[in-house]
Amino acid sequence: MKYLYPKHFTSSIFLLTLLFTGSLSVKAQCPYGYTPGTTFYDTTIATPAGINTLEVKFPQANPYDGMVTCLRLCVSITGVVDYASVENNSASSQTADIYYIRTDQITGPGLSGPISNSINYHYGPYALGPTDGTIGSGPDFISISNDTLLNAVTVCQTINDLDSLYQFYGNDSVTYQYNITAFTNISCTGGNYNSSVATSALVRFEFEYCTCPGYVLPLNVNDFTVIKIADDKAKLQWSGFDDPDNPYPYQYEVQMSRDGRQFSGIARVASESAPDGSYEHIYAAGQNGSGTYYFRIKQLYTNGYTRFSDIKQVQLKASPRPEFKIFPNPSNGIVGIKFDNYQGGELVLEVFNSAGQKVLQKQIQTSGSSYHQVATLQSGSYWLKLTDITTQLSSVNQLIIK
Repeated sequence: MKYLYPKHFTSSIFLLTLLFTGSLSVKAQCPYGYTPGTTFYDTTIATPAGINTLEVKFPQANPYDGMVTCLRLCVSITGVVDYASVENNSASSQTADIYYIRTDQITGPGLSGPISNSINYHYGPYALGPTDGTIGSGPDFISISNDTLLNAVTVCQTINDLDSLYQFYGNDSVTYQYNITAFTNISCTGGNYNSSVATSALVRFEFEYCTCPGYVLPLNVNDFTVIKIADDKAKLQWSGFDDPDNPYPYQYEVQMSRDGRQFSGIARVASESAPDGSYEHIYAAGQNGSGTYYFRIKQLYTNGYTRFSDIKQVQLKASPRPEFKIFPNPSNGIVGIKFDNYQGGELVLEVFNSAGQKVLQKQIQTSGSSYHQVATLQSGSYWLKLTDITTQLSSVNQLIIK
């Protein structure tokens, strides 16, 4: 079951009073004297008897509305034993005890550990008469119904770790899992009995962002360009101005997409890593196929706040594997590698013996048609693996040493 709930703002005094009597006051200080604020969501869910897993969604914070400094999640649980019963099946009187064990647990983004609450409740002892042959009633039967054991028990967790807040920015939602684990242990002196249990809950979720409204951290990505430098490679370049007075450090993340909508990170670059403020990244298509590639730069602050550059696109082809020949082969000990019109790049050579043990590793820089004598080996059978560092594509050939 999935739930997504409406939004309430602190600008509505009526709603704030109604929803947060004994308010969740979690405002944090904002830089440069900005007035802190809150954005919160509130809902109550009645879980039907027998339902033990719920998926609850809350909207992410739009970074263009301001900065998030913390998040507070509170869950108020009202737990109900809808029904629990024991029936004696033996011909003699018995004594029964019912032990009800229940754990409510919430897991999801940013939580250092589950938000949980547990209860262990004892019903009984009950004197049960001999079985009377009638199921669900009589002196041999005992039942409990609609018993509230948890009455709005509230557990909370505040998230202000900068490494966790980043996942709350965006235009989608964050998802939390709510799980109920409930069961009974029955103690009956005769050991011959039937039992059943059903449980439900009324759960209130209070999800509150601490915000700095209007405080929008700058985008320090200028003159972003993408230039095709080979059939399968593109050079991304941009300039950045690093404000020494900015209280929040940041880094750049290079992102790529094949459809212009769903982007994923392919590299991270620390700010101030370029003394002159000029940054670049070389991208190789690898085996991602030929066609249009979309790029953007994500500026990720340490507090999770993000900004994005414009999107640029370029046409690329899939990268070729680093084809090579071993010459001479068989050999009297020389390990020679020959390239014919290779487009160029930095390669890693690994040599393995017939037992699969690596006996040599070496880096090679090459372009065009070239020949490299890289080592001498004793007689035996070897496998040479050559990997392009940029594309991570490999080729393997066998070498025989006489």
